[in-house]
Amino acid sequence: MRILMLNHNIIWRSTFYRCFHFGRYLARRGHQVTLYTIHPQRRLGLEEIEKQGVRIVQFPDLLWGIGRTGWDWWDTAHRLRKLRSESYDLVHAFDSRPVVIHPALALQRRGVPLVMDWADWWGRGGVIDERPNKLIKLFIGGLETWYEEHFRTRAQGTTVISDALRERAIRLGVKPETIIKLTGGADIENFQPRDKQQARRVLNLPADAKVMGFMGFVHYDLELALRVFCRLYARDKNVRLLLVGKPSPLTKRLVRAAGAEEGLREFGIVPYEKIPEIMAAADVFLLPFARKQANIGRWPNKVGDYMAMGRPIVTSPVGEMSGLFQAEPIGRLAEDNPEAFSEAVWDLLRNPAQCETLGTTARRVAETKYSWEFLATRLEGFYETVVRQPRS
Repeated sequence: MRILMLNHNIIWRSTFYRCFHFGRYLARRGHQVTLYTIHPQRRLGLEEIEKQGVRIVQFPDLLWGIGRTGWDWWDTAHRLRKLRSESYDLVHAFDSRPVVIHPALALQRRGVPLVMDWADWWGRGGVIDERPNKLIKLFIGGLETWYEEHFRTRAQGTTVISDALRERAIRLGVKPETIIKLTGGADIENFQPRDKQQARRVLNLPADAKVMGFMGFVHYDLELALRVFCRLYARDKNVRLLLVGKPSPLTKRLVRAAGAEEGLREFGIVPYEKIPEIMAAADVFLLPFARKQANIGRWPNKVGDYMAMGRPIVTSPVGEMSGLFQAEPIGRLAEDNPEAFSEAVWDLLRNPAQCETLGTTARRVAETKYSWEFLATRLEGFYETVVRQPRS
């Protein structure tokens, strides 16, 4: 099958990984997979690469910052022009911003079946309310919601990452029998259990330190992770926090105010394949998950990779994380406040045997129910069902 996946992110950011992981396993199963995404710098010209069997086409984009997340009509025009010379058997639109939905609909008008993915609660009380810039909320909020919702009933098939988004799709008129839930997955090949002490020697960390790990590009819940670290560092100066991801000015401000600079190791944005070398030094992974609509609608990408590393995780009983942690003994659930969350983390940090048991279970769950290979196999079956449908 010739499959086109349309993504609204810069390459190697956010939902791009969801597309890429699905794509590479579908390629292994014999499909021809092309992934359209945004080039991190280019304003002119395309760049094509092949990675693990996936043809990745990076398009130029004139905007910057939040604008470079799928809103650029220059990018959209380049994608539409590129499609004139290409043929596909199915198109999968990951979310519904202009650079995604307009090329998808162009292919649909040519008779190509359309599947739409919904992986974040973008508008109407969701991610848009987390934007710190009030002008963005004012001028983009309504447009974000319109693009997110307006085209949903046009797809022959819908993939959703959460129960909340499934119910939202149904309320918009999407037929339940055309929806499949596909959570985020675990990259069990790149993220694997590694020797903790070896990782600490490489990072020059004390062998007996109590180490927490946190990674992420968006900062919805970073503040809670930092406050938990500051509380525990005040209790035990042997506590360490490893931060991987986009730097935030909030980090230094909170940590400096708590006098906990000595315990923080901030690595910034590192190459994807290097992240496990850092995270292997951790005893426990932090996954703060505040009770807000943006979190209720999403599945945090990091949880799959945390599980794959074979370490316990502490999160909150919110959205999809509530069901996952109640079904699988892979860590602790704690309310989304510094006091309760800190106590749950501390309980694990001082119980190495318990960490080992929970971590072993986490790896097993990652390898079975949440591996990208397992999820891609389900997606392949869904594609086949969509393609067999009579075309109107």
